[in-house]
Amino acid sequence: MIVIATKTEMRLRDDLRKYATQKPNQRCFFLEFSQTDIPKAALFETFLKLLERIPNSYMARVYLCQDKDILIMMESFMQRQFYEFVKTLSDALQHKDFSELVDVMEVGVHWAKLEALYTAKLEAIQNAEQEEQEAHRKEIADQNTMQVMFQLDTDMVKEIPDRRGRRQRPLVMVADDDQLSRTLAGNVLRADYDLSFAKNGTEAMQEYVRSAPDILFLDIGMPDIGGHEVLETLFQLDPKAYIIMFSGRKDTNTIIKSLEKGAQGFLGKPFTREQLYSHVHNSPFVQRMAG
Repeated sequence: MIVIATKTEMRLRDDLRKYATQKPNQRCFFLEFSQTDIPKAALFETFLKLLERIPNSYMARVYLCQDKDILIMMESFMQRQFYEFVKTLSDALQHKDFSELVDVMEVGVHWAKLEALYTAKLEAIQNAEQEEQEAHRKEIADQNTMQVMFQLDTDMVKEIPDRRGRRQRPLVMVADDDQLSRTLAGNVLRADYDLSFAKNGTEAMQEYVRSAPDILFLDIGMPDIGGHEVLETLFQLDPKAYIIMFSGRKDTNTIIKSLEKGAQGFLGKPFTREQLYSHVHNSPFVQRMAG
């Protein structure tokens, strides 16, 4: 018996694709145990012990998925034998009949169903990994934010509106960890505006308090403190801040999230001169000086 419990979903995908071209008549026995509350360790242990008692089980290829689902590829495993095995398993686990949670599919005939099955599992794993990475990133960002907030000069924070109001020439700030983006924006804007820059989230908060800009172009994907965390923090420090989010990602979710958190606009990369100037001209602080 070959038991696959590491990178199971990827290996299942690869093997099913081989079966689809080489052995389309191969049967796949599916047990949807993700729909049960049985602990994974006990489930898998009992399952494997009982499967070993089946004649020719040494020929079985068993896929133990992360979500507790199990798939079996096994030559000469009859459908009747499979359902008898499922009944035995139900009794051993003292569970009601599993018959509603099992299916027998032929790879060639049920390919669309099998393809959807492994695709959904791979996507679920990818989403879970992304959520875990995002939670870790958020934890680090929150720690960095607290450290920066503790170090800020509270008097300078209070003076942001006054310092901005006394300015005679607009100041545009660009916060982006990408040197090229900072350079391009600077080359476009420096003829008409004073500029300040930051290359990460920590510097963005520090420089914002120091320079009190009339508009901030803020990148979303900075490494130490993400743009959305910086955005939220700056609105706490300066509720009237005028902030446009930068990002190379132009998907709807990224844009909506930026606007929901209070950004006055969103600018995808690469950007044009006209786009930069349009956002600068929309800043009420810039308009006040122009009028």
